[in-house]
Amino acid sequence: MKFSMLACALTATLACVACSQGPQTPAAPASSTSSPGKPATQAAPAGVATTAGNDATTVVATPTAVRIYLYDLLQRPDFTKTLDALPDAQTLPAWVREGGTATPARTVQVDGKAMLLATACKPHDCPTERVALLYDAQDHAMWGLFAQRPENLTPAVDPDDSSQDKLTWLGDPDKLRQQLLHDALYVR
Repeated sequence: MKFSMLACALTATLACVACSQGPQTPAAPASSTSSPGKPATQAAPAGVATTAGNDATTVVATPTAVRIYLYDLLQRPDFTKTLDALPDAQTLPAWVREGGTATPARTVQVDGKAMLLATACKPHDCPTERVALLYDAQDHAMWGLFAQRPENLTPAVDPDDSSQDKLTWLGDPDKLRQQLLHDALYVR
């Protein structure tokens, strides 16, 4: 009897430890591609969005080496000052300023510059409100996309379909940045 109770306790402890560590995903191997007259670029891992612009290629990279979330970025004065300067930033819901429910920020290359891409959603209601923020820490520039889904939609509506959502662009992003922000919220 004592042995079975001990085995149950040990199993429960191991299950809790496994769950608290989160999902483990193996690193995808990187490959290099190039074309005549253009420098080699690193290919995106499988399942990661790649967007091509005129001469600029944006590759969404793996999460930063140290996991940084929107909440962490909001603790940085340079980030919050840049966010506050965005037109329409004051209209964002309070959960955005608190960090919401977020995934780790990713480092992306845009026009040859490393930038942070942070995404988050409304706690306990991710499909109805989501935000993506692209931050250039070197130039203290930011662009964003806030997506809000009408409350009267049926649950069967595809969460990856932006056609039903009200999209609010922050910081006047160009086409390349718009596509990157849109893909961060809608392309899985």
